[in-house]
Amino acid sequence: MVQTEDIPSEENVKVVPRAPKGVPDGNYKLIGWGIDTTGRRLIDEICQIAAYSISSQFSQHIMPFADLNPSSRRRHNLRIINIGRYRMLKNLKTNKFVKTKSEISALVDFLNWLEANRGDAKDGIILVYHEFRKTSPGLLLEALRRYSLIDRFSEVVKGFANGFNVASVQCINSTKSFSLRVMSRMLLNKEDDFGNAIDRAQAAYEVVLHLGQGERPDMNGTTADNNNERHMNSFICKFVNPISAEEEEIASFKVLLERQNTFRPVFGALMKATLAERRHASHLRRLLAENNIDYDKLKTAYDNSAKDGIEGILKNEVPNAKEKDLTELLEILDCFFDPEKKAIQPKPRFFANQNRNPRIRTHSNNKEKDEVNGNNNTTTEGSSNTGSSEATPRSENGIVQPAETIVQ
Repeated sequence: MVQTEDIPSEENVKVVPRAPKGVPDGNYKLIGWGIDTTGRRLIDEICQIAAYSISSQFSQHIMPFADLNPSSRRRHNLRIINIGRYRMLKNLKTNKFVKTKSEISALVDFLNWLEANRGDAKDGIILVYHEFRKTSPGLLLEALRRYSLIDRFSEVVKGFANGFNVASVQCINSTKSFSLRVMSRMLLNKEDDFGNAIDRAQAAYEVVLHLGQGERPDMNGTTADNNNERHMNSFICKFVNPISAEEEEIASFKVLLERQNTFRPVFGALMKATLAERRHASHLRRLLAENNIDYDKLKTAYDNSAKDGIEGILKNEVPNAKEKDLTELLEILDCFFDPEKKAIQPKPRFFANQNRNPRIRTHSNNKEKDEVNGNNNTTTEGSSNTGSSEATPRSENGIVQPAETIVQ
């Protein structure tokens, strides 16, 4: 799954996520959950998995194979310490080492905890999380599939509910931002850090519970009766995406990645440029992949009709692109396929210290200053010597003679 290096704010990026398919009404149990990851791009790993319910909570750190990138270290306050052959996970807040397990052991413990906390929910558990960009369900399902635990997980869990979708529907008239931090501050009056997965799991659960129960005082659900539980089940069902739908999205996403990778020769140089150029190149490459256009299709079109063939494909088969993006795509592809033209290269980088003018040493001025200083020193020494010769008596043959007195 893709975990981007830097996630832009939701106000500046227009994201059209897939609508959840929903599940039929039934007897479900809501459990908040969250994961911390290493923050890598395509090969991301889970370093903590946590879950929260009213009666119990679960938290377990996992030792990943790769180190956490700088943004994840700051976000989760975790760091990998390598001492010889040993690797340890350290909490940067407490400055203590954290007890970790392997990924398969942590997943088995998580499944055991889910089965023990299922209770009377005969239709299964609904895992509630809160993310602007949905990545956690795919990472969890891929990890479970690696160890053949997906069938056991499907018997307990019915699906996933994203609290971001719930908040965007229920609070559309009251706020523009639906992030977990804003929802927690506005609905729960909490100002938490949310760097830990267990804190996000609890906040996601309480936010969805608050939005489902409305303005009722029993927000934490400790005194809720069966009517409230049925109301919450019917409320959350339309926001749930079942596991089968999540697996379909993962399969389509893998196909999209394979199609994107066919453009590696075209956008390879641009993907090694600055962050802004990498983001723009990824956007252009994704436009082609989302519209079922791969490298071979464009190569065939160029061999048959040269630049006009590529232009026809871009105008007819990429309806969701801006005119500026289409023009830039046409230029990049034409320069790449045309052997007489030079491929588009990234802009050269300019660092701050290279913009300053180099300092020029003026040796002539220094020499003149040295000569002036030398003359001044000579004059001073001469005057001092003269004064000293007049002030001290002269000596001849080792006999001190009295100084002569000049009478005018």
